[in-house]
Amino acid sequence: MAASVTKDSLLFEDVLERCCGTGRWQVMLIAYMSVMWLIFPTFAMSMMFVGASPPFKCADGFDVNATFASLPDDLPKCHPLGDNSSSCTRWVFDKSMYESTVVTEWNLVCGRKPMLSMLQSVLMLGGIAGALLGGQLTDRFGRRPVFLPVMLLVMACSFSAALVGDYVSFAVIRGITGFCMSTMIASQYVLVTELSGCKHRAALTTVTFLPFSFGTMLVAAASYGIRTRWLLQLAFAVPSLLFLPNFWLMPESPRWLVLQGRLDEALAILHQAAHWNRRKMPPDEEVLKLMEEARRGLLAREAALKGTNKSSAVQRILDMVLTARMRIYTLVTCFVSFAIAGSYFGISFDITQLSSSPHLAVALSGLVEIPAAFVYPLMDRLGRRLSQSGFLLVTAICMFSTFIKENRTLWTVLGLIAKLGVTSAFNIICIYVSEYMPTQQRGLAMGIMQTAARIGGAVSPFVVDLVSGLHELAPSAVFGAVVLLAGLATLLLPETAGRPMPETVADVEEAYRRRKAASAPADRRLSGRSNAAMQPDGAL
Repeated sequence: MAASVTKDSLLFEDVLERCCGTGRWQVMLIAYMSVMWLIFPTFAMSMMFVGASPPFKCADGFDVNATFASLPDDLPKCHPLGDNSSSCTRWVFDKSMYESTVVTEWNLVCGRKPMLSMLQSVLMLGGIAGALLGGQLTDRFGRRPVFLPVMLLVMACSFSAALVGDYVSFAVIRGITGFCMSTMIASQYVLVTELSGCKHRAALTTVTFLPFSFGTMLVAAASYGIRTRWLLQLAFAVPSLLFLPNFWLMPESPRWLVLQGRLDEALAILHQAAHWNRRKMPPDEEVLKLMEEARRGLLAREAALKGTNKSSAVQRILDMVLTARMRIYTLVTCFVSFAIAGSYFGISFDITQLSSSPHLAVALSGLVEIPAAFVYPLMDRLGRRLSQSGFLLVTAICMFSTFIKENRTLWTVLGLIAKLGVTSAFNIICIYVSEYMPTQQRGLAMGIMQTAARIGGAVSPFVVDLVSGLHELAPSAVFGAVVLLAGLATLLLPETAGRPMPETVADVEEAYRRRKAASAPADRRLSGRSNAAMQPDGAL
């Protein structure tokens, strides 16, 4: 049975590799779909400028036309002059750097400061709903039918954010945007993974993140040139129009179509890929036969594991934790994703304090992420598991090293190295999860990964704000400890470099049994030699 399972899976991989291997079709298609990562920083990273907090003074008791420069320098910030028992009700802000931000528009200072942190967190909280629901929808209805509607919704939110004039509406738009982003990621990334051949999967799926670095630098550049909040957000919204060609260019996953029994549709997509890649496909009858054989094998293995070949949404969720290996993989995925995202955004929030120019600091943080998009040679050479664990350990070392010496330049260098390490780990885990999770749960697994990552991103602003009150380097210690544990937890995952992706939960369990059986003879031989060495000479 094990041999039959492997053969069916490999036949299906061979068909995809022949028609959807590395070629012009994949390169052009994945390059275009990666444009969304160029646009996403306008949502995820823009609060560093849209939510910037300029210097301010309490203006209670002064003329209504008073400005920041006209008031005394020693004025208190959060209570009126000479009245420490009362809270300030009117503030004036320094407009030398920012003409307006959400802080100046809605007075998000002093007792209202947590409302500012919440604007970043609500994006992540919306992403949690999108990750949970989006993963389910992509597994049930396909990648394309889920991506396109939320794509239109995120475009509408982009322009609406520039027009609203109250805090509640802005926060609601941020939450909806987070939902749409997370759903788009779950759909797009799984599709990119399933369109990539086994040999070049790491390269194609890693490079897809590269535009995010340039998007972060463009956010810094646009914010440097536009200092008014609504105009800046309008400028951020215009690039979202680049999403529209997805209606004509984005295909459905042929792998998902085969599992759903829609073989003719999968065949049409493979023909298109073969045409653009200038590759000769086998005859249609042969391809359809191979896909049908692979599908029967996949459904048979799934039915053997759970007694049915029909998987409901509830069953797919239960499959993530019912078997031993899937339970370990799911728990490790959640924790590692939480640690990586929390550290990534925590470092990003602090990076603006590393330079006298926040725009330069953010541009540098985007620049240092570019090498992280080219980690795939290391992933292929060392493997996914050691690469991810190594980058997380480097990040932890950099964070703990900030305690060696109180030097701002040293902290800047360590912070940038840590940003490179955690970004590399983030790029790897997105590939890694899609490779060790089975096809029927892959969309759900990506959704769970995004959920854990969003929780980490939602918590990190509050960690920075609250823990930094104990010591300015306390957040570094917290994030360093978390990524250290994540690096060790990664060692519990399987190596997937150069191996076919599992199709079902049964494949995951079978692959573990094969690895365990392969290592058992060596262990027994080693044990036998040890026992023989301990025998007395007469016994021999």
